[in-house]
Amino acid sequence: MRRPHLLWAVLPVLGFLSTPFLPFVNGPHLWFGLPSVLVWCLSWTAGTTVCLALTERLARMDRDDDLAAAPSAGATEEAGR
Repeated sequence: MRRPHLLWAVLPVLGFLSTPFLPFVNGPHLWFGLPSVLVWCLSWTAGTTVCLALTERLARMDRDDDLAAAPSAGATEEAGR
């Protein structure tokens, strides 16, 4: 079974790993009076929380759908008789 919602968990990892390769982040720039790398990492730290919460919510919805679609154990026993 495919679980595309797990891709949301990869997004913050890519954001953090791309930090040294992005010239608009890795330079002598100030964003909001702070170094751009610091703001970038703080943003991705907050974004990690959002992405993981979204991943968990989508996983629970997927799990609930799987449980609703599966027949109950009692129904299969009655069908076999």
